Amino acid sequence: MTETVTHEMEQIRLMIADTVAKRNVIKNEMQEWYDRFPGERFEKTRELIVIDNVLSELDSHYKQLWDFHNSPIESA
Repeated sequence: MTETVTHEMEQIRLMIADTVAKRNVIKNEMQEWYDRFPGERFEKTRELIVIDNVLSELDSHYKQLWDFHNSPIESA
């Protein structure tokens, strides 16, 4: 079976890659923050939570599209 990837799915993949890159930047900032200020609250915690939620939504949407376009049709 060949995989079907629609234009919308390609766009979602790009959005996922961009979101992961943003998440990695904040995760690196968080590590540096805790190295410098142990025990203090990271300033961008809320932003990281939002990015994680966006990433989850994008992933779910991509999977729904992939399943729709790539699930084998059961014969009767």
